[in-house]
Amino acid sequence: MPPKFSREMREKVIFPDRVDDQPRTSPCETHCPAGNPIQKVNALLKENRVEEASEYLHCRNPFPGVTGRVCSRPCEQACNRSHYDEGLSIRVLERFTADHADLTRLARPEKRERSGKRLAIIGSGPAGMTCAYYSALLGHEVTVFESAPALGGIPRMAIPDYRLPKDVVDREVGQILEAGVRARTNTAVGRDIDFETILHDFDACLIAVGTWKERRLDIPGVERSLPAVSFLRQVNLGRRDAIGDKVIIMGGGGVAFDCAFTAKRLGASEVHVVCVEGTINMCASAEDLAQAEAEGITIHHSRMITKVLHDGKKTTGIECFRISSFQFDEKGDLSIQPAGAESKIISGNAVISAVGVQPDLSFLNGNRQFSFTLKGTLDVDPRTLATRVGGVFAAGDVVSGPSTVAQAIGSGRRAAIGIHGYLSGNGSADLRRVRISEEGHLVVEDSTVASEPHVVAYNEIMNVDYFEKRERQVSDKLSPAASASTFEEIDKGLGKDHVVPEAERCFHCGHCTSCGCCVEDCPGLLLAMTPEGPNVAYFDECWHCGCCRIACPSGAILYEFPLNMLV
Repeated sequence: MPPKFSREMREKVIFPDRVDDQPRTSPCETHCPAGNPIQKVNALLKENRVEEASEYLHCRNPFPGVTGRVCSRPCEQACNRSHYDEGLSIRVLERFTADHADLTRLARPEKRERSGKRLAIIGSGPAGMTCAYYSALLGHEVTVFESAPALGGIPRMAIPDYRLPKDVVDREVGQILEAGVRARTNTAVGRDIDFETILHDFDACLIAVGTWKERRLDIPGVERSLPAVSFLRQVNLGRRDAIGDKVIIMGGGGVAFDCAFTAKRLGASEVHVVCVEGTINMCASAEDLAQAEAEGITIHHSRMITKVLHDGKKTTGIECFRISSFQFDEKGDLSIQPAGAESKIISGNAVISAVGVQPDLSFLNGNRQFSFTLKGTLDVDPRTLATRVGGVFAAGDVVSGPSTVAQAIGSGRRAAIGIHGYLSGNGSADLRRVRISEEGHLVVEDSTVASEPHVVAYNEIMNVDYFEKRERQVSDKLSPAASASTFEEIDKGLGKDHVVPEAERCFHCGHCTSCGCCVEDCPGLLLAMTPEGPNVAYFDECWHCGCCRIACPSGAILYEFPLNMLV
């Protein structure tokens, strides 16, 4: 067989992530939990086509402004360019696209005809609202039940403003509501409406309540500590009273550091983070650790807290001891190995507990039809996210346990497709291909993609010298001195002048960019450039010499066996 070309994405495919003519792809897209079409967005930004880039982003992710700020960037960690000079700034390119696209010029997909089916979604976080958006586009009547006074889940209620301004969340939630999604805030299932009533009144239900129930250490005085997520929630709702001069955070994850940075901005002069993790196995990101050092936050590594101290009226600190190792079992319970009997007291007048969260599924009233994992999360079909109860699905952290916003978005999109199959009478296991036509109509059809794409490694790109070595463009940030006393957003993103140069750095691994290198290097002149990209003009005369593949700067060319050799 002559060479085949793995093409760039040409239409807005909502599901599945891989399109039909992409047998090869990049590590960045493979590692994106939300399924963002990263390379297509970069290709459009390179030509300053910001609105089109935004449309392609929204076909997979209705929260690009959120993930463009708080995503943990697994795509960047996998970027092939890091082996050449520096990895691509993918997250800030996503953020720029979300923030600078003219919303009045975006081509919005038209909803399908009403199906007559009603879907209830419990929880308005990224998983629930993502499912709501795509389900509404697919023609179903969607109602979201949210116990909080505002929609958005963790991004709206728990991520601090200095990382994620709330107007960004509200903007993207508003765009979802514009698709026809109904929402009932201040409505807790199990308190304001029974779960059984929802099952009776709706044709299907998605459970996407996240993991808001906070774990508590079983130690004396723990009732004197403030639960971390509750603390962040109150601050995000506008209660920004001083918490104390010396604040201690129990825990070493991202939530713990959010609490530490927030306490600093509420006026604490001294903030201590006490955690079981050592210096080399911290759960918090490198960014959080760098910010903690810059803001003067003290981290006490490899410590286990034994009690919260108080004098009967007020908190006075904590007592802890050093440990040599720790581990979590399948249930999430912690076991530690002490490194001696000597204890240490850290004084403070406020203690915040950030030792983990778990789902609160009490509204199910102990329904034995549901199946649970050892961690207390809902057990679902991994393809469709259907639970064992007919018509009930689950997505996000309530399935995976505490994860990322991007993972929740990908989970919500998959749930929407599984639910659509169920509501359409095709069976919940029948996942369909969903795309947006050039006219803006949603098209649902059988999927022809049966296998996973080949992920192109750096050493497969044989013409890497095609790319000029360039420095990575990084976003502007407030200095630690300026940011530590304000809730103003620290990361300012990329300026317009830096976006095109950064997008141009993308290798487009596994995707043909129509550069023409293969056509120029074909010794038999068998390839021709067409409006759709390079094609084999003389099918039966290919020598299979490999010159086209060697010349390709994206590793987008493949051969299929058996070869039709002319030797």
